[in-house]
Amino acid sequence: MSAALQLAALALAAGCSAQSTASIPENSAAAAEAAFAKLTPEIERAQAQWEQSVEARNVPVDWTVTRGLVLQRRMAGGNRFDGKRIIDVDIEHEEAVRFGIHSRFSISAWILAGAPTGAIVARGKDVAGAEGYGLYLQDGRVQLNLVARWPDDALRVETGRAVELNHWHNVTATFDGSGAAAGRAIYIDGHAQKLKVNRDSLRSSFETKEPLWIGGGGGPESRFHGQIRLVRIYNRALRAEEVAVIATETPVGTLVQLAPDKRTRAESEKIRLCFLERAAPANIREAWQRVVETREK
Repeated sequence: MSAALQLAALALAAGCSAQSTASIPENSAAAAEAAFAKLTPEIERAQAQWEQSVEARNVPVDWTVTRGLVLQRRMAGGNRFDGKRIIDVDIEHEEAVRFGIHSRFSISAWILAGAPTGAIVARGKDVAGAEGYGLYLQDGRVQLNLVARWPDDALRVETGRAVELNHWHNVTATFDGSGAAAGRAIYIDGHAQKLKVNRDSLRSSFETKEPLWIGGGGGPESRFHGQIRLVRIYNRALRAEEVAVIATETPVGTLVQLAPDKRTRAESEKIRLCFLERAAPANIREAWQRVVETREK
């Protein structure tokens, strides 16, 4: 059994040990996960067989988590930001990235910072303290701002750890729609960070129809210095294991050629999620879909 599925099975067993399966409502998350856990041997066999197939080696090199993905921007040849450049993102359906206090969402970007302070992705007027949301660097620390009215009606959290300048990093922030600082998480390179709460007074919605910016937002003094090569926005709060997958750039087709004991946990999870979404037999895929749906109710 792979490490990822062993952990899943143990966690599910522990969660269900305190109550009989008869007492679990059929449409609950616990019931869905218990039903999925029973398929573990079958999943192991099917996934191992798939990993040896041509299909697995031919998975698109850019495959990643796409459920809930509402915006993706690659800036391959034009990813450099000089402290003056800013991208006003052309959005066909702006409501897809119009979030408020009760919205669940995630923002993820690949960055190479040449300076410790600058806006990565932001939505709102391009002025300091504007209503809206944004992912920033501040003195090298990754910062999430949700602002209805600064500073009295706003949420600001930042990582204790600073990113290393002039190196590529994946930075991701998630928000669960609770409206509180406790409902957010920030990850650097797929690892959850300890956060400092700078402000936790958000009471109103920060929803706005103002532009979505890459490399700016918050005024000229907040322009990004460095490179941003990819931005993704999701309309749900990604789980920790999904963030780890997003931060794992090695293609699935390459990972399946590694021996299972040579893979990192994130690499194993990337293979597993790809299999479940693209190649699992119908009964396994249906059971997995029930897990996914009940988790997000």
